[in-house]
Amino acid sequence: MIKVECFPVGELDANCFFVTDDEAEEAFLVDTGDYSFKLEERIRQFGAEKVKYILLTHGHFDHIGYVVEMKKKMPWVKIAIGKDDAHFTNEDDFNLAWHFGITQEHFDADILVGEGSELKFGNEKIKVISTPGHTEGGVCYILGNNIFTGDTLFRGSIGRTDFPTGDKEEMIQSLKRLAKLDGNYNVYCGHDENTTLDFERKNNIYMAREDLV
Repeated sequence: MIKVECFPVGELDANCFFVTDDEAEEAFLVDTGDYSFKLEERIRQFGAEKVKYILLTHGHFDHIGYVVEMKKKMPWVKIAIGKDDAHFTNEDDFNLAWHFGITQEHFDADILVGEGSELKFGNEKIKVISTPGHTEGGVCYILGNNIFTGDTLFRGSIGRTDFPTGDKEEMIQSLKRLAKLDGNYNVYCGHDENTTLDFERKNNIYMAREDLV
């Protein structure tokens, strides 16, 4: 059974997710932006050796800031990021570390993903959707009826498009793609509360626009 646990981290309270499958005895992390004692205790309880991936929805510092430390602790873990955001991990003017006076440890991802990419997890596959707009290489990850949207889609809102490589028109197209997914999903956002795709289709003013239907 898939279980998703949320750990807000860092000064911007970015959501880091710990996703486990007890039957397969595997786990992965989404957006390790900063240190969390509670998260590290949970990883220890589940078994750090069972963690397979660190999946990054995009390359901003508040979502990638603790990747290097995690990799040191679990060197077998594979880091994945959207191929067009790959340079963010080494360029502080793109990952915005400079903007907040943060020192960002640079690194290279192990896996570059894009539209249609799939990552094996237990007996299932994590599917990747390309969702540029907040950044040029933003992606969402889908596992079963769960979708991790990073800063593309929030409860009742969306991510900013005025940072480097952000693009309002691309964001509209990405929201349109999410709105047209078949069925409902549990939506795990990059900040604030989680939500569902049906709720956002009906209540999010950005997704409910007539030109997205």
